[in-house]
Amino acid sequence: MALISKVKTWWENHECNVKNSVDILHVSLSVKPKWLTKKVLVNGTEVEFILDSGAQISCISEVTWKNIGSPKLTGVPCKGRSFTGNEFSMLGSFMASVEVDESKQVLVTHVTSEKLNLFGLPWIIEVENKLGYPIVSSIKKSEEPIKVLEIEKAQSKISEIVNKLAVQFKKVFEPGLGHCTKMKAHLYMKPGVSPVFVRARPVPIGVKDAIEKELSRLSEIGAIKPIEFANWAAPILAIKKANGKTRVCMDYSTGLNNAIELDRHPLPKPSEIWAEIHGSKVFSQLDLRDAYLQIELDEQSKKVACINTHKGLFEVQRLPFGVKSAPGIFQRLMDKLISGIPGVFAYLDDLIIVSKNIEDHKVQLFEIFDRIEKWGLKIQLEKCNFFKEKLKFLGHIVSKSGIEPDPEKKKKISELTRPRDVKELKSFMGTINYYGRFVSEMHKYRGPLDKLLKKEVKWEWGQDQEKAFQSVKKVLNSDLMLTHFDPELEIIVTADASNYGVGAVISHKFPNGKEKVIEYASKSLNDAEKNYSQIEKEGLALVFAVQKFHKMLFGRKFILRTDHKPLLAIFGKNKG
Repeated sequence: MALISKVKTWWENHECNVKNSVDILHVSLSVKPKWLTKKVLVNGTEVEFILDSGAQISCISEVTWKNIGSPKLTGVPCKGRSFTGNEFSMLGSFMASVEVDESKQVLVTHVTSEKLNLFGLPWIIEVENKLGYPIVSSIKKSEEPIKVLEIEKAQSKISEIVNKLAVQFKKVFEPGLGHCTKMKAHLYMKPGVSPVFVRARPVPIGVKDAIEKELSRLSEIGAIKPIEFANWAAPILAIKKANGKTRVCMDYSTGLNNAIELDRHPLPKPSEIWAEIHGSKVFSQLDLRDAYLQIELDEQSKKVACINTHKGLFEVQRLPFGVKSAPGIFQRLMDKLISGIPGVFAYLDDLIIVSKNIEDHKVQLFEIFDRIEKWGLKIQLEKCNFFKEKLKFLGHIVSKSGIEPDPEKKKKISELTRPRDVKELKSFMGTINYYGRFVSEMHKYRGPLDKLLKKEVKWEWGQDQEKAFQSVKKVLNSDLMLTHFDPELEIIVTADASNYGVGAVISHKFPNGKEKVIEYASKSLNDAEKNYSQIEKEGLALVFAVQKFHKMLFGRKFILRTDHKPLLAIFGKNKG
């Protein structure tokens, strides 16, 4: 224990200086030493480490990182140096599940381009504290020399913060299902409804094992429990997720969803979130593990949310994905969770934290993690990002420079083939509506496409539609960037009209005289509006613009701009 005491004393004397120094202790190789090695489970994969109590970080090689599944990395990539002065890349860090003997903890792990798996001082302290005895007795010696690392100041500071988060809020990162302590979900039944019991559906052979494995997992974590009788029962669906795993979904469209009231708690609009993050330079993202399942159903709701499977009946214990009230119930919880914490936004189980600097970000992270822990919730590490300069959120890339469409989404749009019927066209138009805020004069592109969506119009894909379709795909696949809304900057609203529709743009004028777009908007004209005179269409465009950007304009002075001179005679500065 004397060794542990010395290590702790050294760490306590040096911990406060880590963020101001890039010096990492190292040893001379003038005499080739025998290095101590130990096999450790990292995210369930066995990795052999070299032990060094003189190293201020623990790290794995890039090859090892890929072998354990390439977990998402936190921090900005930077350069490091070995004790010999050779430069190499520090790729970032992540929170790893580290299992040493009887100790299993979530610890900060750095990734380096060097061929090095290093068990450094922070891990030694945490593991020995958990085990209660030195780990030296359980390790072996190796003849291989070690290269100990240096990291940049900013990266060291970030790593220190993430390490403290991992230590202080261990329960938040532990495996298993969270259990919300603040509420239980209640499904409100419509008056006079009768129970609906649906038989189990046949299971395809190809997914049978995956379904049974998922049912076992859900049962083990307490999300469902086997029962012998139920008045209500819904079948299940097997859905293949992006990561290759199978998700078991309860198909409540067979009866329960028609029998319960919809929870109408509003989901936040992405545009409302974008308007709040101006000036932010540091971004983190949290993802709740099995999000909805962290909320327990009350006893009455458990009785109606049962499922019928080829393995028998199960009573669902937690809020299931597939109940039409689930999004509203869950969003209400998230809104309460983040209430009063500046710079924290939630869209269902996707949380984003934005700050102007690292120090503010640290305060926000500790505050939200403290609340998450007290509320009994848990975080899924694999989908979290910490201290990023930019990140993906709600189909967009968010950074200090502004907002742009996710490149992966843009690529998928560019690969779309032309719609074959109204259903496919509606799907494409939904994408246009979502990303239309990035495209100027969208109203000029979409007119021929909107025409085919009218009930009285026969489906006939012609040259006008093909031209509009290709034009929209091309413009959506170009470089698109919108600036953040800043209430301190001058606002300019511009409107325009065409034969097909009206368009608007809200911009900022910066001190250097440059204008940058905050958002575009457009809409097609209906048949009555198409009969308006041009001056009426231009006036309609102005009204549309002010109404569309109401939240950013109300209570503020702004410039309303049009290129239609007759309107200036009506709305000019000399007119009442």
